[in-house]
Amino acid sequence: MLPILTSAESRAFDEYLITKLGIPSLVLMENAARGAMDAIENWLDELDGKAVLIFCGNGNNGGDGLALARLLNENGLEVFVFIAGTVKELSPDAAQQLKILKALVPKENIIHYPLGDTHFVAHIQVEIIVDAILGTGASGPLRGRSKEAVMDIISLQEHFNAKILSIDVPTGLDSDTGAVETFENKIPVAVNADRTVAMGALKQGYYLQHAPDLVGEISIASLGAAYKSSKTCKTYFLEASDFDWFFSERKMVSSKFDYGHVLSISGSYGMTGAAIMAARAALRSGCGLVSVATPESQRAIVASAIPEIMTFGLPEDENSLPLAKSFKKLSHLLSKATVVHCGSGWLPTDEVNELVLHLLEKIKKPIILDGGALVGLAKNKRALRDRKAPTILTPHIGEFAQMLDMKWQEVEKDKINLARKFAAKNNVILVLKGAPTIIASADGNIFINSTGNPGMATAGAGDVLAGMIAGIIAQGKGVFKSVLFAGYLHGLAGDLAAEELTEECMTATDINKYLPEALKVFGAN
Repeated sequence: MLPILTSAESRAFDEYLITKLGIPSLVLMENAARGAMDAIENWLDELDGKAVLIFCGNGNNGGDGLALARLLNENGLEVFVFIAGTVKELSPDAAQQLKILKALVPKENIIHYPLGDTHFVAHIQVEIIVDAILGTGASGPLRGRSKEAVMDIISLQEHFNAKILSIDVPTGLDSDTGAVETFENKIPVAVNADRTVAMGALKQGYYLQHAPDLVGEISIASLGAAYKSSKTCKTYFLEASDFDWFFSERKMVSSKFDYGHVLSISGSYGMTGAAIMAARAALRSGCGLVSVATPESQRAIVASAIPEIMTFGLPEDENSLPLAKSFKKLSHLLSKATVVHCGSGWLPTDEVNELVLHLLEKIKKPIILDGGALVGLAKNKRALRDRKAPTILTPHIGEFAQMLDMKWQEVEKDKINLARKFAAKNNVILVLKGAPTIIASADGNIFINSTGNPGMATAGAGDVLAGMIAGIIAQGKGVFKSVLFAGYLHGLAGDLAAEELTEECMTATDINKYLPEALKVFGAN
């Protein structure tokens, strides 16, 4: 897994490279430029007879852009550099890069803001625009020449249909929060990059608020040494290689009892599909047995949909939601289960909340709470904190906001920190579904999933995830590692489904359908 840094951690990493390892800052700038060059390498074949425009700020981000201009020029490409400031305003390293560049390119190819006559740009062919205006140190709305330069990039991108490469962070995007200023029509006042090349390590802001639609494809440029995780870094990006260990060949002599038993307490009138999808996902994930306890009136529907499962009817209210007294009937099922999942296809009622409280207080096994089992937790947080067995919560942003008694828009702005604090304070594993899915551990670490796509914004996708988490935990590979793997696998199955069916056409059932192909990636037989 890859570390994800805040702007403060990024600055500390740069300082470490310079002062502790002795890498000169100009060498860091050269390494950054070469990383940016690598990021656009497969675009270069399209550049015969075309130009690259590079917009540079006054700081070291601008210096990276100036060094990149020199490398592009060295490769025979025509570069035009626009600097959002005067020579006197440049950082020392950026000024040195500009001095070198001036000896190599025609002086009319280097233009300082405020711009004079730039009509010549309309008469050249531009394929790539590089954004090297502001880096991770910038925050708040754009101002002055930086904003002017961004507006020019937006205009030129549209005029030329050009590809955009941003160095470290698209200018206008806060690298910690993902926040951007917007026009009245809600369009971001920021560079919309096709690719962003991260300097040294990924940045937290890439995954928040507007950022996923602005950063494009992300690559990492080495600055000369790998980032070493420290006590301050507690946020990580999941990769496929993190789960190479997960599957081992099954023994020839084995039975269904060797792979765990999931008890899913879920479903209600009109929402039996949630129970069905979760149960099917648990089976597809490799567990040995699945039992579904659902309101008695809905039992036949669930049983007929999945012949491989066992079903049990529960006492219900007038809305076919389980009553708190259902807990007594569940006792013998709970004793046999390896892991319990509940809440998918429920509405939050007082009876449901009481049933959930019984489960939290009285069972000593891992439990996954989803859907209608979540909202009542605002009143039952002590039950969460007091549990010795693992508790996994799987809210979407709206449910999480209800649990925090906040507006979802406010949660969205700070969801990494809020998820971190909630999981640590309440002794839970929090799986915050969204783009991307964020998984918070009880020890304060955050793991951001790298798989998934907008096609998964479809009814039932969360039920599939909850079932997968239960099915994978049941197999005994470790609870937290299983949660991480389930999140990654869920997104990967969604990606495979979207590739075949398109994002527009895929459904939650398709995620289940493509689980076998996703599992094969990790050696499942």
